[in-house]
Amino acid sequence: LEIGFVFDLYDAAWDQRLKKLRLIAEDNGGKAHVVEGDPVWSVLGRWCTWQGVLERRGELLAGRKARLLEIGFDFDRQEVAWNQRLEELRLVAEGNGGVAHV
Repeated sequence: LEIGFVFDLYDAAWDQRLKKLRLIAEDNGGKAHVVEGDPVWSVLGRWCTWQGVLERRGELLAGRKARLLEIGFDFDRQEVAWNQRLEELRLVAEGNGGVAHV
């Protein structure tokens, strides 16, 4: 008989955040990242940032890293932000006859 008792609250919270991130990835063409300014940023964005910190330190558990990679998580959040800005600039240039001034 299972009554749903959670023995490790930290693992349960991690799984819940992964579940939310998976839904975001499904709605975002397989891109599992949350950017600052998104409504879910306050908790999930900081959690994503922390996963990147743990990965860079070599402290992220291998199973967790694998689960994040399965949903398209990008550990280099600075590169993600840079690429987003580059895409925005490309769209500006496209709308201005190839000139990318803002």
